[in-house]
Amino acid sequence: MRVLNSPDPTNATAARGVAFVLNRELVDIKDCDLRTLVPGRAIQLTLKWHADTEISLLNTYAPNLSDENEAFWTTLLSKYREEQWKHPDVILGDFNLVEEAIDRLPMREGPEGPRNALRELLTHLRLHDGWRITEPATRDYTFPQRPSATRSRIDRIYLGTELLNRSFEWAITSTGVPTDHRLVSVRLTNAAAPYIGKGRWTMPLAILADQNFVSGVEMMGGVALMAAMGSALPGARSETTNPQTVLSGFKKDVKTLARSIQKRKVPKLQAAITGLQSDMKAIQTDPNLDASQEMQQRVCAIQE
Repeated sequence: MRVLNSPDPTNATAARGVAFVLNRELVDIKDCDLRTLVPGRAIQLTLKWHADTEISLLNTYAPNLSDENEAFWTTLLSKYREEQWKHPDVILGDFNLVEEAIDRLPMREGPEGPRNALRELLTHLRLHDGWRITEPATRDYTFPQRPSATRSRIDRIYLGTELLNRSFEWAITSTGVPTDHRLVSVRLTNAAAPYIGKGRWTMPLAILADQNFVSGVEMMGGVALMAAMGSALPGARSETTNPQTVLSGFKKDVKTLARSIQKRKVPKLQAAITGLQSDMKAIQTDPNLDASQEMQQRVCAIQE
């Protein structure tokens, strides 16, 4: 991993600041270009995507106070208008602002000044709220204000029309990372990229907590060890029976066992997740959600 960041200028060790985390196995980081527009608040990363194409992303962490939030978007607009900055293909981050009443519970629009300033910037850059376009009537939120039932979709991803047409799997999900925000994600495809298959199968780490799997591997490992030691004795080794072939067979047996257990466990887990997601979607589309504290608490419990 490589982390590119801009810390809070007044307290570099605080939780505030913005950062890109790049996976070296997936991203070409050799010629990436990072520029700071507003220290600790806005950074723009341009990197190679595929062949000769580049992608530019603006990462933002907008101020919470209304007047500072408005000034932040105005500052960014001025930079893109006057300083000839490369226009980003993507804007993402914590906007500390909702554009529409549907993005907040209880429903309420954000303050007019910051909203207009943000929209002016987005209009100038020709970017669109991809999740809302994909889910025009869905109510989902990225920032549950615990312990209250108030919540809002203040974390968003904006794309240009061309990228928007090649985007899929828009999602807002809870993660295992201890944070007060939920994760917004999307997959983007490059029109010039070649077809890439599913790749090779890998054993899920969660299966290591399954006692049946662990016991099975221990038993097979003991048998394989004895067989390997026996095949290494003088005169016992052959092309088909030797420690290397025993190890290969052991690996295949472990893979078979892992897949067998995975096939039994995953459908049950997926069914439970799907059921909870269906319950949450039904509640969030219920017209009585704003007035029902019980329904709001149910949504909170499912997301937790």
